[in-house]
Amino acid sequence: MWKGAGSKTSLAVFSNCSFISAKYISSDRSIDGRRVEFVPGLIAKAGLSFRRKKFAASYQFSYTANQFTDATNASFTDNAIDGGIPSYIIMDISAEYMFDKRWSLSFSINNLANAVYFTRRADSYPGPGIVPADARSFYLTAQFRL
Repeated sequence: MWKGAGSKTSLAVFSNCSFISAKYISSDRSIDGRRVEFVPGLIAKAGLSFRRKKFAASYQFSYTANQFTDATNASFTDNAIDGGIPSYIIMDISAEYMFDKRWSLSFSINNLANAVYFTRRADSYPGPGIVPADARSFYLTAQFRL
């Protein structure tokens, strides 16, 4: 970072963004011009990675725009199987410390802000209805390499 490629410290910024406009243009049903189901208009991810000697940490921010589960683009339906999926934001963080070439300890938190969201709807088990995404979760890993 400060001394070029030979530095023991590095900082990296990363991002990925997808803009998708998927619409029906010709069909036998009255769905022309409607958005294709399960296709969010925007998926964006960005993050920051830091490394200093034996320590590394990263943070990632993810945004997924709203989407529909059926071709009619209904926001709500009586059957709970079809309908909209609202946009959601997820943040993750992780860190690792390498004691030597064989031993390391890593820690991560997924869904850092404990966002309440869902990404799909089910028509059978465990449904019918929305299938909630995982709440905040923690992982701690001790690793020994042979």
